[in-house]
Amino acid sequence: MKTLPKDMRPLTLRANALWNAFGCLFYLGCQWLTTVLVVRLSTNYENSGALAFAMANGIIFASIGLYKIRTFQVSDLNDEYSPQNYIAFRFVSIGLGLLWCAVYLPLTCSSDSQLLLASITYLLFKSDEVFSDVLYGIDQKAYRMDYIGKSQLMRGVLSLVGFAVPLYVFDSLVVGILGMAASCIAITLFYDLPHAKLFGSIRPDFEKDKMLSLAKACFLAMIGSLCANGIVSLVRQYFGILYGSEALGIYASVATPAVLIQVSATYLYSPMIGSLAKTLNDSGAHAFMREFIKILVLIIGVLSLFIVGLSIVGDFALQLVFGPSIAPHTYLFPYVLVATGCVGILFYTNDVLVVLRKAKAMLVCNLIALVTALLLALPFTQHFGMNGINFSVIGGSLIAVICSLPLIAVNRKKTDMQS
Repeated sequence: MKTLPKDMRPLTLRANALWNAFGCLFYLGCQWLTTVLVVRLSTNYENSGALAFAMANGIIFASIGLYKIRTFQVSDLNDEYSPQNYIAFRFVSIGLGLLWCAVYLPLTCSSDSQLLLASITYLLFKSDEVFSDVLYGIDQKAYRMDYIGKSQLMRGVLSLVGFAVPLYVFDSLVVGILGMAASCIAITLFYDLPHAKLFGSIRPDFEKDKMLSLAKACFLAMIGSLCANGIVSLVRQYFGILYGSEALGIYASVATPAVLIQVSATYLYSPMIGSLAKTLNDSGAHAFMREFIKILVLIIGVLSLFIVGLSIVGDFALQLVFGPSIAPHTYLFPYVLVATGCVGILFYTNDVLVVLRKAKAMLVCNLIALVTALLLALPFTQHFGMNGINFSVIGGSLIAVICSLPLIAVNRKKTDMQS
């Protein structure tokens, strides 16, 4: 049996999980630090608000660009599609995302040049981030997620430096975002692409039938993901348009650290999703429901501990990071944590519906959540100010979770499950 070169040998599940988790959490931490630095290196909260608006738009763009295809890619065990097909389709999906933004951005912020320019330049950064994800899929399928972790570590450091130095030197948010984008593009070109190439050709193959087939296979999941991500993004953008960049910047400074709650929930249940599917297939619906409830209780318990603990230290920590100017707004932090936790629970029910092959149900539940959050945003922000964002997100997410539970509880025959 031929021995693979060291840089192609698969790693253990434990090693892959550790590398991936450490790298991704580090990168997310560095992305949060950019929201701290934009406050520290600016004279007011205008730049922070513009960056928050651009990030919110970037989340919507990423939902389209990613097309919810990563799971499909790494589970394509029969190689129905080649890596070249996935890479080619990623160019297509990024193009679709940019096309959406070309329509959406002029409608929402054409009157505010700062928001528009920040959003356009941030799309360059997000386009590279979305493209690198398909290369990570190649690494993951080859059981070499250490390449993903190392890439994320480098991206975290270089994006932080690439953002902070130009922002400080030129006093320009746009130049700072361009510096961050250039740093990450360099990682893609000189690290991610060469490592993905170790496992086969990465020349894009735009075979028409394959492109249409991929687009159809993941369309409903992509729309559902777009709605779920839009719950937070669109409500924040609505608030920014109505109350201005500075108000949104203040809210974002308090809210951004809470994304780690959502990420923690995802890392908590992701390793168990496969066992849920196996339980349904091997032991039936009742055993599946017991496992589902057990994981749900675990998620709620862990999130509750995080929320209580972080709420206690939140006021002190936020003032330590942002200075005394943030003190009048730290009361928002516990509510932000609850809102983010609700979104994390919604993502769990989404993934369980996918396990049950109920993509249409997932889409409907997320659409209900999005519409509910947007309908609540106007009266809630009028009555509760910045906290209206949190209450809108909580309301939309909880209604979708409640709608999902009976759909998950419906018994299904084991023969309904497909590999």
